[in-house]
Amino acid sequence: HRGVQSLVRDLNHRYRETPALHARDCEPEGFEWLVADDKENSVYAWARHSGAGGPIVAVISNFTPVPRLGYVLPLPKAGHWREIVNTDATAYGGSGMGNMGEVTAEPHGSHGKPAHAKVTLPPLSTLYFMLDE
Repeated sequence: HRGVQSLVRDLNHRYRETPALHARDCEPEGFEWLVADDKENSVYAWARHSGAGGPIVAVISNFTPVPRLGYVLPLPKAGHWREIVNTDATAYGGSGMGNMGEVTAEPHGSHGKPAHAKVTLPPLSTLYFMLDE
């Protein structure tokens, strides 16, 4: 119960402080699919853009109880991406599986995007990554 309250509090905080999560809600340029066709793994991913030069946020969800290790996440830019939300964190009652707080996207394309990172997807979780620029 406390874990869910903490998660909701943290999600609300991230939403308020991160323009990419709310600035262009009604504009198609604010949203970009990254993974929309992985029915085999039940994984979806998308990116949010603020349009004001702010950092991009990538969101990826694993809808199965199976951890996905080394999952190839296509990304709109190469570079360092910080893990800013992990719903599987122990603070929320999860297992604590994740990416040690960060991933590096290589400038090698995947799924039509210019970069990709290999990520650990905890079971039944959603992760948010923010591009450090």
